[in-house]
Amino acid sequence: MKRLPRNPLRFDPVELYTAISRDLDYKIEAETDHKDFLEKVGASLKTSVQNPNILHGKRVEALFAHVAGALDRCKFIKQEDSGAMFSDGKNLQAPDYSLILKDGRRFMVEVKNCHDSDPNYKFILKKDYMERLENYADMHGASLKIAIYFSRMNRWVLLSKESLSQKGNKFYTTFIEAFPRSEMIELGDRMIGTIPNLSFELLSSTSKEAFVTDDDQASFTVGDVKIYCANKEITDDLEMRIAFYLIRFGRWTTDLPTAITEDKRLLSIRYEFYPECGWDEDQGFALVGELSSMVSSAYNELTVYENRVIALDVKVDPEIFKVFIPDGYKGQRLPLWQLLIQPNQNCVHHP
Repeated sequence: MKRLPRNPLRFDPVELYTAISRDLDYKIEAETDHKDFLEKVGASLKTSVQNPNILHGKRVEALFAHVAGALDRCKFIKQEDSGAMFSDGKNLQAPDYSLILKDGRRFMVEVKNCHDSDPNYKFILKKDYMERLENYADMHGASLKIAIYFSRMNRWVLLSKESLSQKGNKFYTTFIEAFPRSEMIELGDRMIGTIPNLSFELLSSTSKEAFVTDDDQASFTVGDVKIYCANKEITDDLEMRIAFYLIRFGRWTTDLPTAITEDKRLLSIRYEFYPECGWDEDQGFALVGELSSMVSSAYNELTVYENRVIALDVKVDPEIFKVFIPDGYKGQRLPLWQLLIQPNQNCVHHP
């Protein structure tokens, strides 16, 4: 999926000026109004970029479009909550995105960011707010969905209103309640598993000097790269790309690399990636993570640095963040387990 071209620098400033002038009575050719507009926009921007809640919220909103696009079940994604709206008086609020799936179904999706690390933390949505969103979705013949990114856990859920608990004039959910009810499968999400360990080996060039110093510093020139699954070398190009994607963006952890030497010459540096909490060998595989979480990790690399937001959106297309796993994939050296998690609306949490 690719972003459709547009020229925001040409059109958006005029639209913003028009929107603000409706309240402040700006004139289109008045230089003093232009100056006041620029001062107000500059002050507003400065205030916004100093507010981490606004930055994280807008970044996650942009992230969702890339996640939905990379998961490959959508044929169209559009930001919905922009531009003027006119209504006959019905209580409406435009959700963040309009989605058309490849099977023709339409979703209106409101995106939320939950930054609390407690899986039992109650994430609350007011009833009248939900009603406004639902009225808008109904008017467009679409189903309303709430997408929540639990950023501390790097996990997405996609929920219908029926999946939320209600008390008084509020709807709420927790990560513990939301995850088994999530409908992310509708967007193409799935859990990926394989056999530990995944290994990444950098081989030194045979034509260059290679050694390890007395203080354990390696000096060498990389001559080749090898990737392994359960100590079996992966040689197929597609399998290597999938394995490298899992290594980079999956949840498995690694320790300091191992130096492999022979007669004081450094042959290679090898990294081992493995499930941090161990794995059940009788089961035959361990989960590496959800595709939506891996896409988010890839996006986070470009937009977050040392826990600070450095960009809200990126220039690249959603397909840059995806990994291509063919339908009916059967690996030769990289066996994969793909778990499609169906939502369980009857799941009851007992804290």
